[in-house]
Amino acid sequence: MDNMTTKRPSNFVTNHPHQHALILVGDKDVFGVHMTQYHHEEHKYQLVIKLELPPEAKSTYDEAREMYPLDTFVLCNDDADSAQFMIPEIPSGRRPTFKANIFQGLPAFTDEEEADPHFFPWDKKRLKPIIANIDVRVERIVTYRPFSHHLKQPDYATYLLWGEGDEAHMTNLQTASLSSGKFEVPMFGPDYDHIMSLAEAPLWLDKPLLEAGIVVSAPDLRLCDPKTGNRTIPKDVPFKEGEAISVLYRGMGPVRKVKAGPTFLAATAVCNSPGVLEEPSLIMSASPKDPKK
Repeated sequence: MDNMTTKRPSNFVTNHPHQHALILVGDKDVFGVHMTQYHHEEHKYQLVIKLELPPEAKSTYDEAREMYPLDTFVLCNDDADSAQFMIPEIPSGRRPTFKANIFQGLPAFTDEEEADPHFFPWDKKRLKPIIANIDVRVERIVTYRPFSHHLKQPDYATYLLWGEGDEAHMTNLQTASLSSGKFEVPMFGPDYDHIMSLAEAPLWLDKPLLEAGIVVSAPDLRLCDPKTGNRTIPKDVPFKEGEAISVLYRGMGPVRKVKAGPTFLAATAVCNSPGVLEEPSLIMSASPKDPKK
């Protein structure tokens, strides 16, 4: 037992080691994007990391991605106690490698399962991974954002744009604002989780900036009705594949264009506190009945 445990103050801050779902994007270079949950301390983080898969696993992933280019592939650390970790262990460098499995799509689940606060869809007992028990190495951190609940959501969607070579991706920068009152049970949101690739890396962006990631706003995607002040969180895929998206570098002009590729996750059901939205959405590909062996 850690000798310091008994000396911890009552206001000591930590996270419980847990399983985490990372949406995979990229072909030549593979990145993992952490699925967020504003109401669970363990998942109140946006994290984008570049991953190195073992050669055989990378080959299998490449084959699956080529066969199912629009499907969502999810990498999860294994459920063994030794494989579970806190998200901050990744950017701190304490977890340069971890044991993981890769699943294809979102498996079906019941209302009873969803109601379980400890329910994790990508469980090997429920769904066979297409790649199992691999050692994944964190090559580098693209972004790490712990949520701060006092921040207010901007009126326009804001995205992280990053990539490598001729590939690029975008994910919205979420706010996770506190939406409940002083004497109410804490609730967070509304916001949305969106992970997509672009058709190609923008030619107007220098490679070091692309690799490190930049912030852009998407002024055509309003998150607040200017007349009523009501939040207008997208329930569907925000940008259709092939759509030209107007973006502002650092939220300022001039307008630049990027071309949307496939969306791998568009959701409000997972990230927001239950009850914040009347009709939560969860858009990602379903797991095939006969997963690739």
